[in-house]
Amino acid sequence: MGARRNIVIVGGGTAGWLTAAYLAKALKTGLGAGEGGRVQITLLESPDIGIIGVGEGAFPTIRNTLRFLGVDEAQFIREASATFKQGIRFVDWEKEGTRYFHPFEAPFFTEEADIVGHWLTLDPATRPTFAEAVTIQNRVAEARRAPKRPHEDDFTGPLSYAYHFDAVKLSGVLADCARGLGVRHIEGRLVDVVLTPDGAVDHLVTEAGETFTADLFIDCSGFRAEIIGQALKAPFKSARPILFTDRAVTARVPRAPGEAIESLTVATAHAAGWTWDIGLNGVRGVGCVYSSAHMSD
Repeated sequence: MGARRNIVIVGGGTAGWLTAAYLAKALKTGLGAGEGGRVQITLLESPDIGIIGVGEGAFPTIRNTLRFLGVDEAQFIREASATFKQGIRFVDWEKEGTRYFHPFEAPFFTEEADIVGHWLTLDPATRPTFAEAVTIQNRVAEARRAPKRPHEDDFTGPLSYAYHFDAVKLSGVLADCARGLGVRHIEGRLVDVVLTPDGAVDHLVTEAGETFTADLFIDCSGFRAEIIGQALKAPFKSARPILFTDRAVTARVPRAPGEAIESLTVATAHAAGWTWDIGLNGVRGVGCVYSSAHMSD
């Protein structure tokens, strides 16, 4: 048997714990991750640095990821305060007073019936919206109905869907999953990244004096970029010339008792950017994305 390999992930949160859980699951099938296996995965996380996120949403591919990790869907919904997301309603993006829906369900198509082609031949002034014409998901979401029924198997249903979730709680779900797959969790503040003479990462040093060596280091430290930015000095590539929105403000808004939960994300355009409104169990996660050149802080 070959030497044991080590992977060290710096940073927790959704990115760090998802990376840890996914690698542990994938390598357990192949090389044997966890205790006694040929690969040991360690996640180094500072207890002093919080997780960014209020309410977040994902795309339908998240169902494949959760299924692969062996997560129970009902448990995930409970523990992450998750709700179904069937698409995005865009408000005021074309012009003020307009709205359209982007469904996650693909347009109905068979070799005998091409609804999309037929819709294109209709009079634009009188035809239904594209989402209304090619799938029932628009009506299901507007009625605040679920894309699946309780008796159906995990991560399956008549309509495609994703989730809204509390990012902090999702990190907890993923952390439990990763630890169950043998990932070692170390709490400590990273104070030094020691490089080899040729510029590669040799080892990490924590405030407590612990050192960590690995065959692979993964930086999930977010905006701090403790390895890739601060240590390796990888250049930051700004998208400012093509992406004008550079600020975001987030908040939690209490949900009134009995208030219906939207089964979609509401994205509303404004003069300097756009806002999101995400329905969770108990609260709404809202945020304003804007250009600092067109709106003051």
